[in-house]
Amino acid sequence: MEDSKSFDPYKQTNIRYQLYREARAMAEYALANGKTVPETVIRTIDAFAIQDDQVLNDRINVRSDLDIGELLVAHCTLAKIVEPAKPKTILLLDIEQGVTGFMKFLGPVSLIRQMMIAAVVSLILFIGLSLTEEVSHDSGNIMVQDGYELLLNLMFYLSAAGLGASFAALYKANTYIANGTFDPTYHASYWIQFFLGLIAGLILAIMVSEAYFSKHLSETPFLEKGIIRPLLAMLGGFSADLTHTVLSRLVETIRSLFTGSPRDQMANKKKALQNDFAAQHNQEKMHMASNLVTLQQIINSGATAEELNEKIDLILKDTLPATEIQRKPTGEE
Repeated sequence: MEDSKSFDPYKQTNIRYQLYREARAMAEYALANGKTVPETVIRTIDAFAIQDDQVLNDRINVRSDLDIGELLVAHCTLAKIVEPAKPKTILLLDIEQGVTGFMKFLGPVSLIRQMMIAAVVSLILFIGLSLTEEVSHDSGNIMVQDGYELLLNLMFYLSAAGLGASFAALYKANTYIANGTFDPTYHASYWIQFFLGLIAGLILAIMVSEAYFSKHLSETPFLEKGIIRPLLAMLGGFSADLTHTVLSRLVETIRSLFTGSPRDQMANKKKALQNDFAAQHNQEKMHMASNLVTLQQIINSGATAEELNEKIDLILKDTLPATEIQRKPTGEE
């Protein structure tokens, strides 16, 4: 088992101590990577550390009589120096250096070590089950086989999905760790993605027809016979989004049997919008014609110029309500 004498500072409520640990870890990281750190920053960090050997539960004491603002300035300065790495990631790697145990060689953080174990277990199962007589190129059909033989084949597909899922998780996590941007807050999301990959890989392996792929790949047979199902399991484990896309398309296909194809639905919506626009346009034309008839009646009745102008203004405001119309008096240039 792993043993770490260092503790997680994020379990502490003392922000002064948290700033100190992060600043100290960033300073060590920056200096080790050849980055230039201002002398004042190093002096500030050194000033906040109690120089005696007084510790409490393996926690280094931090002076509380100094202004925390100085420590905050040093922390912000170091955060800019170590970009794009994050202070939390650097501190996590610093803490993990104190971890001891036989699994330490598997990775710098606990998530990597756990994923490496999952990958090794999946690899052992994949190799071991592939050596059995029950697992062959024409086995694994849940509608034909049953019992122990079917169980071994399903376990074989799960191990293949586990290889794909662990590969994706390790590749992603390793990229973040190499850049110094790994966030332990998302620790659980990696395992959620791993188990989603197991489910997705199993679904693809048992639901998709191998004969369909074999028929379409007959002209360019770059895949060995019987490898389609394990490959689909690995692809599903590597990308759960692939299975989500396949299932979504399947749902759309079944829905189209009752509601029509997506193209027909779009055509119907477009036609409905055109009809609404035509009806609105006809209504506006009728309203304009009504206003013109009213204006004609006023002119025929011998109305004064002032009454005529007032009626024209009302018609214009009714036609263009968002426009302010200012009429110049007669004779004004």
